[in-house]
Amino acid sequence: MEAPEIHCHEMWPGVFEEIAVAPGCVFLLGAPDTGKSTMAHFLCAQSVQQGLSTAYIDGDLGQSVCSPPTTLGMTLLTEPPRTMETLGWDSLYFIGAASPANHLLATAAGMQRLVCKALKAGARIVVVDTSGLVAGELGFALKFYKIEILNPRHIVVLQRADEVEHILTPLQGRKEMKIHRLAPSQGVRERSPEARRAYRQRRFEEYFTGSPLRRISLDAVRLISPDLPHLTVEDRGEKLKGTVIGLNDEEYFAKGLGIWAGFDPKRNEVSVTTPVGDFSGVRYLHLGHETIDTSP
Repeated sequence: MEAPEIHCHEMWPGVFEEIAVAPGCVFLLGAPDTGKSTMAHFLCAQSVQQGLSTAYIDGDLGQSVCSPPTTLGMTLLTEPPRTMETLGWDSLYFIGAASPANHLLATAAGMQRLVCKALKAGARIVVVDTSGLVAGELGFALKFYKIEILNPRHIVVLQRADEVEHILTPLQGRKEMKIHRLAPSQGVRERSPEARRAYRQRRFEEYFTGSPLRRISLDAVRLISPDLPHLTVEDRGEKLKGTVIGLNDEEYFAKGLGIWAGFDPKRNEVSVTTPVGDFSGVRYLHLGHETIDTSP
């Protein structure tokens, strides 16, 4: 397949050469609108072209590239991607929120599960694309401890000044961990909060458009929510309407997403709007923290 055209910085090929010599987990770090996804595209394309088995992990819950919002996604690449948006995914991990701010542990755990799955599948290079949450104590906690858990071979940093140095300082000098500092991608456009919300809404609409209403018995699955059983599903049935839920399998990876549409206590059934057509592998319904307006 013809290689995709990617407008990269002159230093990027040199960074890839260093990664190819010592492959492993590659962690992308940077504030919003610094070009992390463009860098991920470049690294994935180069890696596949060099014949290295490659996985991409979409780690931005709100501004996801290939997986639905509120999830982390992993893709095993078989050819250089023309665009990242059309990649699709091989595995999903449901967080249920559009921001990691109040879900640091879940986000780090999900990322680790996906990286392990990619490595188990034979990936030699795993490109981990992350959110732009880097500022302050919250940004430090999310990114530093995620790096601690993943122990990446390479950290590719895109920064304008020193905005991520508080995360990098305790990582400098680590054995078998290379930090590559780069300027942000040229041509990156800053997006307003309104533009980010609109993008997230469009991604939800693309995922759920045309999805039918399906029913699933709570006798066949377990309902997972932080405030259950203190509040029973009977208590919350109507209040949950519009809530995004993860349809999780026995390994707790998501087969897909659904929107809670209602609960029938007589039948002990949940009504779910979802594109997932086969519930045979669903073992858990994990209630998320986002709601989608399903009114006409």
